[in-house]
Amino acid sequence: MSHVRDLADHELEHLVAELWSLDADGAATVEELRSGTRVEDLDGAVVRLVERGLVRIDGRTIALSGEGRTLAERLVRRHRLAEVLFSTVLDVADDRTVNRTACVMEHVLSSSVTESVCSFLGHPKFCPHGKPIPAGACCRSFSNAVEPLVQPLKQLAVGRSAKIVYIVPRDPARLVRLSDLGLVPGVVVKLQQHRPAMVIAVGETTLAIDSDIATEIYVKKVE
Repeated sequence: MSHVRDLADHELEHLVAELWSLDADGAATVEELRSGTRVEDLDGAVVRLVERGLVRIDGRTIALSGEGRTLAERLVRRHRLAEVLFSTVLDVADDRTVNRTACVMEHVLSSSVTESVCSFLGHPKFCPHGKPIPAGACCRSFSNAVEPLVQPLKQLAVGRSAKIVYIVPRDPARLVRLSDLGLVPGVVVKLQQHRPAMVIAVGETTLAIDSDIATEIYVKKVE
C-alpha cells in the first residue's frame, strides 16, 4: 500500500515541477499543463494538489501556492543537479538515461545530500540543457563567503595543491593526451605559476599547460 502511495506522491511532485518549469511564477492554464504533462489523470491529480494546498485554481489557471513553489523548486533543483552530475562528472552520454535517472533522484535525495552534491559540482547555475538551477542555501553561502569544494584548476591560487576530481575536455582526444601526462582523476598537482603559461607540478614532473585546458580540469584543494 505504501508503494502505491509513494507512486501517487511522485506523480503529484512531477506535476508541481512541470508547473514550475512552465512559468517562473508557477502559473499556467490547464491547457498548457495538459499539453506537456506526463501525468495521465491530470484532473484527478489537480484535485489532490488543491486538497494538499499545493496549488490554487482561478478559472482555467493553475498556480502554485507558496508551499507548492517551495516543493517544486526543491524537486527541480535536485533533478538538474543530478543531470549535471551524470552528464559532466560521470560522462553519461545518453540524454534519456540521464533524464530518467534524474527523475528518480529528485524524489530520493535528502537536503543534506543535495547540498553536498551542489558543493561538489561547484554550485552550477545551469543544467546541461541551459536551464537555470534554483539556488540552495549552500549557493548563497558560497556567493558570500565560501569557496566551492570543486573548482577549475585555473582558479587555484599559486602555491596551492589540489587533487584532480574530474576532467571535462571539449576535445575527447585531449583526455588521452592528459592521461599520458599523468593528469588523471585522483592525482595531486601543485600550481607553480599562472602566467605566461600555467605551470603545475605532478610529483617530480613539471608541466606547462594551456589556460583553456586548465578550465577543463576540476580539482579539490588539499592541505
